[in-house]
Amino acid sequence: MKYKCCDYLMHQIVFDQFDIKPCCESSMNNDTIRFADNFDGKNFDINSYISKRNNFIRQFKNGDIPKGCQGCPLIKEQEWDEDDISLNRIIMANIAKCSCNCIYCVYTHDNPEKKHYFNTKENYDIKPLLLSLRNQNMIRDKFILIIGGGECTEFEKGLLEWLLYFAASMDGYVQILSSGIKYSSAVEKFLEKGHAELVISPDAGTKKTYEKIKQVKAFDRVWNNMKRYSEAVSKSKISRMAIKYIIIPGVNDNLEEVKSFTAKCRETLCRNIHIDIEHYWFKENKQNPPPQSVRDIMNYFAEQKDFDFNYSAETEYWLR
Repeated sequence: MKYKCCDYLMHQIVFDQFDIKPCCESSMNNDTIRFADNFDGKNFDINSYISKRNNFIRQFKNGDIPKGCQGCPLIKEQEWDEDDISLNRIIMANIAKCSCNCIYCVYTHDNPEKKHYFNTKENYDIKPLLLSLRNQNMIRDKFILIIGGGECTEFEKGLLEWLLYFAASMDGYVQILSSGIKYSSAVEKFLEKGHAELVISPDAGTKKTYEKIKQVKAFDRVWNNMKRYSEAVSKSKISRMAIKYIIIPGVNDNLEEVKSFTAKCRETLCRNIHIDIEHYWFKENKQNPPPQSVRDIMNYFAEQKDFDFNYSAETEYWLR
């Protein structure tokens, strides 16, 4: 049957700090649909998840798009196989500990004092949840595991290695989100031997702007680590590394900063660039045309023929 729906609702699950949901949007939107609220890692019921998923799908089929999903660029009208309940993407975001303190962080943006809370909070164990999904044949082979949350190099000892092994056991693809502040030999080895993408978001080409955005002094260390990771990627035929530039109007939306950023990318052999828009600013301004500074940055990247760059879904939606 053809109707408007979302592939994330159909085939993705996010284990977040306090809930389970089909996408990450609810970190910034209280109206976004959820499969479980106030989740603490206990009593995960797969049948309950399937039932709630199907209820939301019926809502979409009836043309009643949930408030939190309205206007999302990922909603598409097409034929959907709602009987296929398998997962092709799993996002791990239940750990928020991180040495960075980004000004756009969803956990501390509205209340910087919560930084200590999230850095010391006890988190639930995701391993039994993943094993349960696998044992009930809910995860597709060659699925995508996105390791996000806080900072994966600061997970409890052995967890990052376990996650990488779990994905590899199912021939999975791993997207690793990292600040790049702390170097991981486990990530290095997986980039060489496994199938992975490492995503680091320095968002700046100068130390001054980096420290303004990240609120930590680690500019040189991060770029040095990115060069080491790039060397690991060069030994692989299937892994890649992506460098994010999140445009924050009024902070890093000028061509001089962007030119310094691309110069650093060339120095560190990083050719894959992902361009994003700072989400809080975007939410407040998406009804307006993009400012000229953003268009200038897009045009500049388009002229850099030695780079492979792409946009976030929100950026593409906005530019259209």
